Amino acid sequence: HKGWGFIECNGQDVFVNKKDCGGFCLAKGNAVQFGIANGEKGDHAENVTVVGPPEEVQYHGEIKSFNGNKGYGFIGCEAFPDQDVFVLRSELQGGFAPQGGLCKFKVKHEEKGPAACD
Repeated sequence: HKGWGFIECNGQDVFVNKKDCGGFCLAKGNAVQFGIANGEKGDHAENVTVVGPPEEVQYHGEIKSFNGNKGYGFIGCEAFPDQDVFVLRSELQGGFAPQGGLCKFKVKHEEKGPAACD
């Protein structure tokens, strides 16, 4: 929720910022892969990705569009740079999503591309 945290690596804590996670949503206990960069304030993680079953990985995104009449919309997410993530009204809390709204979701891969779930 703060936008930053720490990754435990070889007994040491490595600082990580949300902007270095490429759309992945990190949670305590996630297995991750990352590089280490040296910044003004010391070492920090970069190019962070979550390693695990695809159906369990969570992502951060932003609602690009949502058509309430048709009951669907699209989410933009850094983890899916070349395509938008489809979202149905039934997957949204309250059945609506304002354009520009931030969201957290999992993905199921469908015939036409990624679709948000949970």
